[in-house]
Amino acid sequence: MILHALQHHGAGYPLPTIWLGVRDTLANHKLTTHKTLQSDAWREASNGAAQWRIGESGHRAVFTIQDAPIVQLEMIGADSAADADKVRTECHGVWFDEAAPAMGMSNGLSDTIWYQAMSSQRLPTHARVGVLTTNAPDEEHWTWARFHTSHPEGTLKYQIPAGERASPEYRAELDRLYATRPDLHRRLVLGLPGVVLLGQPVAVGFREDLHVTRHTLPVERGAPLWAGIDGGESHCWATVICQRVGGRIHVLAGLCDEETGCRQHMQQTVLPWLEERAPWVFAGPWTGISERVQVRYDPACDVSDPGDRESNPLRILRRFLPGQYRAGAREWAGRRDPLLGALGQLRGGGAYVQVDPSCVGLIRALRGGWHYETRLVGGVKSDRPKKPNHPHEDYGDAFAYAVAGMSPAGGERPVLKPYRAQAEWNPVTYGVSQPRWKFWGRGG
Repeated sequence: MILHALQHHGAGYPLPTIWLGVRDTLANHKLTTHKTLQSDAWREASNGAAQWRIGESGHRAVFTIQDAPIVQLEMIGADSAADADKVRTECHGVWFDEAAPAMGMSNGLSDTIWYQAMSSQRLPTHARVGVLTTNAPDEEHWTWARFHTSHPEGTLKYQIPAGERASPEYRAELDRLYATRPDLHRRLVLGLPGVVLLGQPVAVGFREDLHVTRHTLPVERGAPLWAGIDGGESHCWATVICQRVGGRIHVLAGLCDEETGCRQHMQQTVLPWLEERAPWVFAGPWTGISERVQVRYDPACDVSDPGDRESNPLRILRRFLPGQYRAGAREWAGRRDPLLGALGQLRGGGAYVQVDPSCVGLIRALRGGWHYETRLVGGVKSDRPKKPNHPHEDYGDAFAYAVAGMSPAGGERPVLKPYRAQAEWNPVTYGVSQPRWKFWGRGG
């Protein structure tokens, strides 16, 4: 900001420059930004000629050189609609700090507020600049998509090298501290994108380095395909396709469509994947496909609109993908326990469950997107995963249906009536001969 102000002044524009500094809350500005501005390093670097002065109840900081204002920083907390509307204030530059959610203590900042703030750069200057500083976000977060994935013209991403301002001893201490939290180690130590855990992960035992392969898993011709399908009334449909190969579960595809229906999910996503990766499924007589596809589905799929027979999702699934269908377990424990057991198994020195790297959405869900909601004081609010949480919950449930179906006792079994013997057995009279006739009164 200071260097920008000096170039701004050198180009003939008046000082001070006006900057908007936006964080999730003003309280976090006071905890972090204020401490940075009050550091003695400013005075030491300028022999006391330069300093930041904080005023307006902490909302404004002015950088001065020999009491002349150079930069005026308006600190804004965007935790309410009224405060967020302050980003419409005219300015020369914009600075966002910690835009990505962090450890459940910060909700981050949305791209909507970013674009609104950038549109407020209406004051004349030599260069309108927007700066964003943050720890590494999740790969799905808008900051990563904008500055790393899409990287439109005019944007620049600079990553601080690991260890630039930390000693080897301190980094070793951080390695020990985050040994049990790979998500935080990945983001805060390595500076890499990773899932921002909003609760306790459901898929306990999942490790990306262990369960996700480095190469594409081939589809074994002739081996049955197992499909776990989650859907129903949520309008978010997910299908996870697996095979049992060499004593392991190969997860070949994680397919999901949001805001859609069963028919569209099958026609536009599932069937095209099968035709490309497993065309042998459709070879030969159409009826033979039932022996090659095993489907474990969400019991909520078997519902109908009384006024429309065609609205039953299960009937639509059977029409587009004939196979052996069985409802998944209704009880959460019936899906959770086989899943956790599979993730915790090793076979031949490797993980029992092998996930194809193309299953990006499923991997994000297992990495922590699929989670239990937690309390602020610790502990989970419920023993069932948080809902609604699309698409993570849909990926997770579809995966759980498939894995539970592939287990020895997978799928929902019919409820059997209690057994009753045809003849009664009395231990008192057993072995005692009974008379063949009786007297029934006089004259018998």
